[in-house]
Amino acid sequence: MAYSAFIGTPRTVRDERFLRFLTFWILMGAALYQLALCFVHTHLFPMRTSIVALSEFVLYAACLLIVARRVQIEFIAMLALIAAYLFFMALVRNALDFKGFRDILIIVLFYWLGRTMGSMEMGDRILKILIALVLLFGFFELFFLNQYSRVFNVFSYYVNQGGLAGATNWAGGSLALNGMRPEGIGRTILPGLLGNHRVSSIFLEPVSLGNFSVIIAAWGLAKPREQWRQMLFYLTMSAIMITLADSRYGMLTVGCLVVMRMIFAGRAHKLAILLPAICVAMLLGIAVFVNGDHADNILGRLYLTGATLMRFGPKEILGFNGYNFNFGDMGYAVVLTRFGLLFFTAAWIGFWLIRMQDERGERFRSYVALYASLILSVSGTSLFALKTAGILWFLVGCCALHQRQRAPAETQAPAAAPRHAALPRSSRDGKVGYAH
Repeated sequence: MAYSAFIGTPRTVRDERFLRFLTFWILMGAALYQLALCFVHTHLFPMRTSIVALSEFVLYAACLLIVARRVQIEFIAMLALIAAYLFFMALVRNALDFKGFRDILIIVLFYWLGRTMGSMEMGDRILKILIALVLLFGFFELFFLNQYSRVFNVFSYYVNQGGLAGATNWAGGSLALNGMRPEGIGRTILPGLLGNHRVSSIFLEPVSLGNFSVIIAAWGLAKPREQWRQMLFYLTMSAIMITLADSRYGMLTVGCLVVMRMIFAGRAHKLAILLPAICVAMLLGIAVFVNGDHADNILGRLYLTGATLMRFGPKEILGFNGYNFNFGDMGYAVVLTRFGLLFFTAAWIGFWLIRMQDERGERFRSYVALYASLILSVSGTSLFALKTAGILWFLVGCCALHQRQRAPAETQAPAAAPRHAALPRSSRDGKVGYAH
């Protein structure tokens, strides 16, 4: 019965269902592909960087397949301008930065995927499924760490892709070094109850779990006051994840988001456009006033980022030099040297020119601006990590004004004829007519 009903469905309806089905699994794949590859590496065969890159390519190709079905001139123009700029930078540097292409491709493809196929309701459904998976795997890791480590050997998985060049980032065993707080620093949240272990769940790294907790908090806080139960649900889930991951960044950022929700309204959300400039000014100020007295803590990391930015010359600021240098957790240094100040400024302005459906979208955009501005202060590349960036930019696309939702003046249909004009004469006269 179900099969015959599906066969009897009009082709356009079947296509729409297939595209939505594919969209769902693209987003699930973006969030879970690292977990799946780590499982394969642990139990079947070693996982190389080329296989990880191929897995990402499949997801990008699937995105492009969907977006191409409803391609718009804006999408083509955006891709053409970005490609032209990045190829120009390649000519100046005499080298092609594939990582830069990949980072921008994630943002563009998943934003347009959300804009063409997404909706607020779809965003809610996907986030709730991901939340359930995150908590399921998270509590499994928390309470059965040895079993989790035998199923997912995270240490071996990452080392097999890049060797031990990042020895300072990884410890022995099967967890990342950032999966355990070092002795002397310890946990910030519930240290006596949870010890030094930081949960990673499906993301394999606690940093990504902390980032995801901020994304769901931002999505919840963007909702109208009438949906306060939904807002409370997302905030509660975010708080649980922040606690599991012991994410100091998540705790600080969600606190700022709550303050923004309480204070900002209407056009005040536009002030968030200044956040990157404010963060860079803060970093430079720390570099000036801390006077080199820094330790291995959050203030020390901010100092190092500010001090590095102060040493930048015109070539680094414009992205002509330093794109292939490992800046570690210095996000603004990575963005400037990889893309240049001109591209970053143009992209940031373009982000704020997106037309949103309603005030929910305006709020969510300002919260994303805070998320990105702060994460670039303390992390090098996690803003562009597919496992969290994919769902983030899909949600931004869900909030954007879709083509089918344009103002009536832009897509106004011809005025309908009076109802009685479409009826048979006998019906207009109060009599029922039948076809013979």
